[in-house]
Amino acid sequence: MPRWTGLLSEWTVVVIYGQVSKQLFQSTYKWLQLHQDIAQIVVLVILLFILLILVYNLFRESLEAFVLYLLVVSMTIIWFFNSDEFVIRFKSIHLALLLLFSCLMFYLAPKLSRELGFLIYGLAFASPTFRDVVKTLDRDFLSLIFFVATLALIMNLSFAPTSFRADFEVALLSIFTLVTVGLSFYALAIPLAFVLTFPKRHKRNFIYVMLTLTGVIAFWKIFGIGITVEFPHTHTNYIMGMFVKETLIQLILIVYFFTTNFKTAIGERGQVLFLQVLALMYFPLLTVNPVIFTPLVIVISALSIRLTQKI
Repeated sequence: MPRWTGLLSEWTVVVIYGQVSKQLFQSTYKWLQLHQDIAQIVVLVILLFILLILVYNLFRESLEAFVLYLLVVSMTIIWFFNSDEFVIRFKSIHLALLLLFSCLMFYLAPKLSRELGFLIYGLAFASPTFRDVVKTLDRDFLSLIFFVATLALIMNLSFAPTSFRADFEVALLSIFTLVTVGLSFYALAIPLAFVLTFPKRHKRNFIYVMLTLTGVIAFWKIFGIGITVEFPHTHTNYIMGMFVKETLIQLILIVYFFTTNFKTAIGERGQVLFLQVLALMYFPLLTVNPVIFTPLVIVISALSIRLTQKI
């Protein structure tokens, strides 16, 4: 379990929570339990199919990235079967999700430098708190997977002017964003950061935001959303200190780049700017809810590698 779990009962925080993620996860878990054999086969086939497509594309784009991903696969399998820290519910599904999750992290790197995804993976998994989350097949891990998948879509979709393709890409991004928001309400920062980063595509942004908000409202009507407004407790300093300690390398790289290339840093556009805006949104949220910890680790890791690539 994440290291902050024991602190939550003592925290007084601003909490925005939804019944969406709880009910969706519970329903899926019950379905897997009731139809274990068939359900696991169906889920595994879907996961492996998606994984094979991503791995094949990785092979086409960069042989170096493909070889490094094979190294990640071997390390993950050894870690999974030799560690007694994993909370095993559905072993094969959990392992497949871990491999898919690791592969998605390569897609956070620039297309022409996919091998840098190995560094993003290494920086993220160097965090003990991050590793704690992926050791349990629960709502937090699923939320993290969809969060990375949504970021990977934003990093890689071309949003071509061709009408059909553009509409399909926006719809696909909206679906993944909506599921991510359903699992973690704080993912609503993603569409906001997206609109701020890419302000010129008015029609695309409008459709994306409207589709996402429509889905959120539908979830709200069906499952309900509750808001509890209180104040941060002294454990805020502990969480922030733990975050700085576990992402020290990423933070040093980012600070170094801004110090030595300030004009370039503030003049960034596109995907790098998106990561900067998202990081700036998530940092204040981390002071009131530690659930932001692991998504922010991913954002900071991807941002640090993308910035240092420009040095």
